[in-house]
Amino acid sequence: MTIQETAPELAGPDPLAPWLRQIADAHEGAHHDDGRQCRGSIALIDEAARLRGVAEVRSGRAISLEREVETRPDRLADGRAVADAEKAQWQKLGIADLPDGHGSVELDVTVGIHGRHAHGGDVIRYDAHGVHNTHMDGLAHIGADASWHGPIPASDSQTDEDTMVNWAQHGIATRAVVLDITAVRGVDWVVAGEPVTSAELDTALAATGVAWAAGDALVIYQGRDRYEAAGNVYPSGAAAVTRPGIGQDGAEWIAAREPGLVLWDFHDARDNPTGSLEVHNLIYAIGLCLVDNCLLGPAVRVLAAAGRSTALVVAAPTAIHRSTGVLINPLLLY
Repeated sequence: MTIQETAPELAGPDPLAPWLRQIADAHEGAHHDDGRQCRGSIALIDEAARLRGVAEVRSGRAISLEREVETRPDRLADGRAVADAEKAQWQKLGIADLPDGHGSVELDVTVGIHGRHAHGGDVIRYDAHGVHNTHMDGLAHIGADASWHGPIPASDSQTDEDTMVNWAQHGIATRAVVLDITAVRGVDWVVAGEPVTSAELDTALAATGVAWAAGDALVIYQGRDRYEAAGNVYPSGAAAVTRPGIGQDGAEWIAAREPGLVLWDFHDARDNPTGSLEVHNLIYAIGLCLVDNCLLGPAVRVLAAAGRSTALVVAAPTAIHRSTGVLINPLLLY
């Protein structure tokens, strides 16, 4: 019995395109067992995947993939100016009412000084999504038919949805395979209106010389650091406009490779009539673990200088019950 039959109020257009439904159906047939809740792509990271990653650590060096989270009072005014400029830019295109505080972090710090002793504490409030801070999306971020991937009832997010706890306890560490799309195209960054294609992803993977295995991590560099250094503003996820990134063709390629997780700088291209999120919808279709807004340029350049395209990636989320996403500092060890 379908959800629409038991809950008529959920009837309406399918939020997933037919090609996504096909991917979801294929995944369910291959990975879902009666009485067992699927935990998505993280379940593909097993002992063999972790050992593949560990084998890539040769120099003992590490590099962070996290964009800095700005909380310094003297810098926040500049941050607000950038946010205002971003909003004005998209309003010129007829896109109004973007949410305030998108990607914001509020940090309340208390400092006590008692004689020669001092102590500090803080309370933090942040947006776990958006296009600014590096974060991991949980299964409870994108859903359909009143359900998250698993299947997990969407209503569980009000009580005890535990994706992040499960993923944190599972241990997200695997071999990372770095795909440099800018090198494939011979450009500084991917541009809007030209989504990354499956052919380009194939070429980038072939350039690594790696024999891909399910459960590996895809690190997809599209040049966002150079794009922003040149003064460009990456569109907010609230603006359903075509932007640099990966479209349907690339999303289908990703799903077919069955990565343990994907770490990227640009997001979905939204190069489709409805402006839907081609890759983000794989969170529902296959339970894909996505780490958004990674700072990849420095890592790509360091690895290239070392003649490397693989490393061990460790992406350990905070185990917060009912969290739809968490800020995270992914590390590459090589």
